[in-house]
Amino acid sequence: MSIWRDQWGIPHVRGASLTEVARLQGWATARDRAWQLEIERLRGEGRAAELLGPAGVGWDTFARRARLEAVARESFERLDQETQEFLTAYVSGVRSGLEGASCPELDGPDGLGPAPGTWQPWTPLAVFWVQQILFGSFPSKLFSARAARVLGADAELFRTEGLTGGLSGGSNAYAVGGGRTRAGAPIVAGDPHRVFEAPNVYLQVRLACTDPDDAFDVVGMTFPGIPGVQHFAHAGQVAWGITNAMADYQDLYRVDLRSGSEVVRRSVETVLVRGQEPVEVEVLETDRGPVVLGGSDEGWGEVLRSPGHELGDLGFGALLPLLRARSVADVEAAVERWVEPVNNWVIADVAGDVVHTAGGRVPRRDEAGEWTGWVDPLPRRTASTDGSVVTANDRCMPEFDVLAAGFAPPFRAHRIAQLLDEAGPLDADHAVAVLADTTQTAGAPLLALVPVDLHPRGLAEWDGAMDGSPGAAWYAALRAEVVDRICAAPVLAPLREPSEHGPLYEPWFSLSARVASALHIILAAEKPFGLDPRALVADAAKAVRDADPEPTTWPDQHRFWPLHALEQFDLPHTRTAPATPLPGDTDTVRCNAWIPGTSVTVRGSVARYAWDLADRDNSRWVVPLGVSGDPDDPHHTDQHDTWARGGAVRVVTDWSLLTEEKTCP
Repeated sequence: MSIWRDQWGIPHVRGASLTEVARLQGWATARDRAWQLEIERLRGEGRAAELLGPAGVGWDTFARRARLEAVARESFERLDQETQEFLTAYVSGVRSGLEGASCPELDGPDGLGPAPGTWQPWTPLAVFWVQQILFGSFPSKLFSARAARVLGADAELFRTEGLTGGLSGGSNAYAVGGGRTRAGAPIVAGDPHRVFEAPNVYLQVRLACTDPDDAFDVVGMTFPGIPGVQHFAHAGQVAWGITNAMADYQDLYRVDLRSGSEVVRRSVETVLVRGQEPVEVEVLETDRGPVVLGGSDEGWGEVLRSPGHELGDLGFGALLPLLRARSVADVEAAVERWVEPVNNWVIADVAGDVVHTAGGRVPRRDEAGEWTGWVDPLPRRTASTDGSVVTANDRCMPEFDVLAAGFAPPFRAHRIAQLLDEAGPLDADHAVAVLADTTQTAGAPLLALVPVDLHPRGLAEWDGAMDGSPGAAWYAALRAEVVDRICAAPVLAPLREPSEHGPLYEPWFSLSARVASALHIILAAEKPFGLDPRALVADAAKAVRDADPEPTTWPDQHRFWPLHALEQFDLPHTRTAPATPLPGDTDTVRCNAWIPGTSVTVRGSVARYAWDLADRDNSRWVVPLGVSGDPDDPHHTDQHDTWARGGAVRVVTDWSLLTEEKTCP
């Protein structure tokens, strides 16, 4: 039993037992992503500053105060013995794989040196929460509170599809019944949208267990550092994908700390800082959760309440049931163990069943905002043989009211549904092509306000595609000008200030990003922020006409820019990832997000897949860059061009077409 590789270097693990599969997966991951594993472990432990110096103190402070490591330990202890053994075996593989693994960031001529500490059985849970804790609603609630203080009722203009929500964007997933495919079996397709990272945040893998009493064979994607496959997978007889359900499952409570009545535990932890004196961090816990902002010196605190804190459970009880799933019903049973983040799950199987369900823990709240239990049941719908289900972080059905008040705008979801209705019978390539669509529909409210005499020549022929066309370049320039002018409104001056909560929360406090996200809502208002939308757009269109009659093409001013972990900590890093021009836009199906004031995009599709239930080897998958995190490895960027074109590579599961890895333990 060993590890095999396909032409893209994707590891195919074959083991005689569940724990052997886990150990080999850990070993392969360490060989491919040593740096990523180590930096994410340190973030989960709140020890990044031990390696990175002062740049890591801000994150470490949050990690300690939010009790990331403590909840990971508690969650591990609550797991059943088999899942604990699965995690322990994976960690054993990671430890052995890290010995001698290539890691220029640590071991190269300019490397940082060995990362302190080592992997523990509970570390995968901490790594998972590092990826997810800021993925919920609480950072946006901080911005919403600030906007309400500044604007009062006008803060409602910073919304997406009609109610206060977070920044738009997210992920796409859909499934079509067998009556709409060439082979007569369902297809599940999608692409998760997150921050671009180098190396990529998702890792492709195949896991096969040959134990006759516990056989499985699954291809899918996982966060490096977490065993199994979670969010996107094809298990042979059943396949699934997810999007963020945009559920409101995190709360912040401002509490008075002067009386001491709220605090049930207080401790002081020491953050070691490379090259500097240690930093002491006050850790306060209440009955509702940890204090993540404020403290005893300030006399107040913001308490974060989340299902993970509340339950001491991060949902890892779903890992093994997902690996062993054979039907839609099996996946739904596994999803019942999911905790956070709350996701949309799109599932289909060879029997023809197609289901979209929400999974995770959403609190019920009383009038005072206190939690009184969990929402049950969560929304669920099915599709007929000739039907489909589509989710793009939107309000997919009226039943979503139990999840939250605000969701992403419906532009991507409506466009996917339209493309599916217009398509003939689908195969995997056609399913991927749907995800590559770049047609802009969110801009209609803006375009409607442009005086006809200011329309550029040829605008009538522009089909809305955010590509290299003159229409796309003009629209992008106009939108940027409009956003800048709105942000300059005097009433918004306080919102142009940096976040009072520090750099960690700055992305959620970007006024230009908030305005761009809610532009269709703002322009529909009569006098948003005291402005006249019609006059503002007309003046912006004149400025664009007078400034540059032939602006740079949209893809050239919208380049792929993945963030290495060192860059995320504002540390110097020699870039190895290509700055590829990218079509697409924030609210197009191909969701390469626009960042006002920049010529790069740092958020978009971090994977793309189309799972064919008729024949898994006709399925497709791809990630930006490639499998390896080592710039000298041939698989560092070998999938990138295919991904950048909007395509995907074929899934190969025939062992005779794979190459056995000779260095495997």
